[in-house]
Amino acid sequence: MKIEDVDVRDIARQFGTPVYVYSLQALRAAIAEIKTLAPVVRYAMKAESNRAILQEMKRSGVHIDAVSVLEVQRARRAGFEASEICFTSDVFFHASDAEYCIQNNVYTNCGTLGMLREYGQTLKRLGKGSNKVSIRINPGEGSGHSKKTNTGGPYSKHGIWHQSLDEARAIAKEYGLVINGVHIHIGSGGDMEHLKRLTGKLVEFAKQFDDVEVVNFGGGLPYQYREGQPQADVSGYKPILEERVAILEKHFGRKIRCEIEPGRRFVAGCGYLLGEVRALNHTLDENGKRLDYVLGNIGFCHLMRPMAYGSYHPIQFVGDTLGPEQDVIVAGPVCESGDVLTQENEEPVARRLPLPNPGDIMVVGGAGAYGFVMSSNYNTQPLLPEVIVDGSTCTLARRRQTLDDILREEDEV
Repeated sequence: MKIEDVDVRDIARQFGTPVYVYSLQALRAAIAEIKTLAPVVRYAMKAESNRAILQEMKRSGVHIDAVSVLEVQRARRAGFEASEICFTSDVFFHASDAEYCIQNNVYTNCGTLGMLREYGQTLKRLGKGSNKVSIRINPGEGSGHSKKTNTGGPYSKHGIWHQSLDEARAIAKEYGLVINGVHIHIGSGGDMEHLKRLTGKLVEFAKQFDDVEVVNFGGGLPYQYREGQPQADVSGYKPILEERVAILEKHFGRKIRCEIEPGRRFVAGCGYLLGEVRALNHTLDENGKRLDYVLGNIGFCHLMRPMAYGSYHPIQFVGDTLGPEQDVIVAGPVCESGDVLTQENEEPVARRLPLPNPGDIMVVGGAGAYGFVMSSNYNTQPLLPEVIVDGSTCTLARRRQTLDDILREEDEV
C-alpha cells in the first residue's frame, strides 16, 4: 500500500510506529472542493493544527477559525494575519483573553451572553479597540455523529439560545458594541436537507440585527469514513448559501459576507495512522464461540475517537503473508478494556479482515481530523511524530516525543 508515491512500509522503517501521516495531495483536493462553496472559507484548526497543515491552508487562501487564544497565537506563528482569524468560543479561557483579542484586533465570536458581556466590559476598561463582535446562536437543534459532537439544541452548551437574542442586544447597547456578525454551528453529522433548514433559521436570526455584515454558517459538512460507500457530495451546498445570502442582501440593501468553517471535511481523508501488529490473541464467549483479537501498538492515547465516540475508521493490514479474511477485533496496547479500534456503542465489534502476522503494518485511515490533536501521554506514551507526504517526498513535521520531553516540566520544578 502506498500513500501517494510512498510505500507505507518505507514510512514505518524511516520514522517508526505509531506515526501520523498526511497526504498533501488529498488535502489540496479537499481545499479545492471546499473553497468553491463560499466567498470566505475558514479552517476550524482544532481538527488538526500542525504548522505544515496550517501553512498549506494559508497558501491556498483559507482563513482560520480558532477556539482558544493559544490557537490564535499558533495560527499567527504559522503566518496568518490577525485579520484572517476569527476567535470563536463560549467563554474566554482566562480573564486576559478578552484583552488579548481586543488589543490584537482579533475578531471575536461570542457563544454566551456572559462572554459578550465580558468583551464589552474589557473594551470599556481599555478605552480602545474594535466594538464590532459576532455572536454564536444556538438554533434549538443540532446534528452530530454522536451525542457528544452535537453542538446545537437544548442539551448543547454552545451558543446563545435563540430565544435570548433580546438580551444579547441589550448587552451590546449597554457597552456600545456593534453585533455585525452572526454564526451558527450544529455539528458534523447532518446532510444537505439538515444544512438547508438550519441555514434558513440563521437567515431569520440575522434579520434581527440591523448592523449585520458577516454571516457565518459554520461547519457541519459530512464526511464518510466507511470504505466502499460514496463520499458525500457537498457541491449542492453552494446554491443553498447563495440563496441565503441573496435573501439577506435584499433585506438589508447591502453586501453580506458569507463564511463557512469546516474542519473535519478538510483533513479527515488526508490523514493515516500507521502502526504495527504486535500479537494475536483469542477468547471464548459465553457460548463457546471463539473471538479473535489483533493487538497492535495503536492505542486510544494515540487515537481517541473510537473509544470516545464509537467512531468507525477503515483499517488495512500490510504484510507479505496475510491470511484469509475472518472476523477479528482490532485492539491496542493500552491498559484499558475500552482500548479497541473496532467498536460501537462502547462494545467491541468484529470486522472481517485478512488475518495479519506480528510485525505486519496496520494502517488506520480517516485519521486526519481529531486524531493527533486529541492524543495524550496516558501510560507515559510519547506523542507521535507527524509526517507529510508530497508525491514521493516524506517530511517530518513533528518529531516523536521522548520520555525526557514528558518529564521536562517536572524536572524543572
